[in-house]
Amino acid sequence: MDFDNNTVNQRIAGYRKLAGFTQEQAANLLNMKRSAYARMEKYGNPSPEKLKQIAELYRVSVATLLYGADNGYRGYQKADDELPDIPPLTLENHRDHDILPLTVTESNAIRIVRRLKTSDVEKIIDFINKIYKDSKKR
Repeated sequence: MDFDNNTVNQRIAGYRKLAGFTQEQAANLLNMKRSAYARMEKYGNPSPEKLKQIAELYRVSVATLLYGADNGYRGYQKADDELPDIPPLTLENHRDHDILPLTVTESNAIRIVRRLKTSDVEKIIDFINKIYKDSKKR
C-alpha cells in the first residue's frame, strides 16, 4: 500500500485500516481514548513517543509514518527483490521482515504468554508448532 503522497495523519489512518483495526481498537492498544485517536488521524501532530508507539503497532518505521514508505529508510519494510527465500513460517523460524500488524487477538495472546514461566512458554510454542506442522500434512 502506497501512502507516500499523504500527510502523517493520513498515513496513520491508512496503516490502521490496512491492519484491519477500528479506531477504537487502535486507541485501546495505544492506551488512549478513541476520540483522541480520531483527532490525531484527522489533524495529525502525534507526540514523538506516540508516533513511536503507532509505528510499533503497525510494524512500520517512524520514518515511513513521517515521510512515506519510499523514503530511503526501509526499517521493517524491504523491497520484494531484497527478501531472501523464507522457509515455512513456524515459531521456530519467524519472518522478522513481516509487515502485517498483529490482530487484537494476537496481541492479547502475546500479553498472556509474556506473563507465563519460560517452561510454560516453551510448551505453548511446541504445541503451536505441532499443530502448524500437522496442518501442512493435510
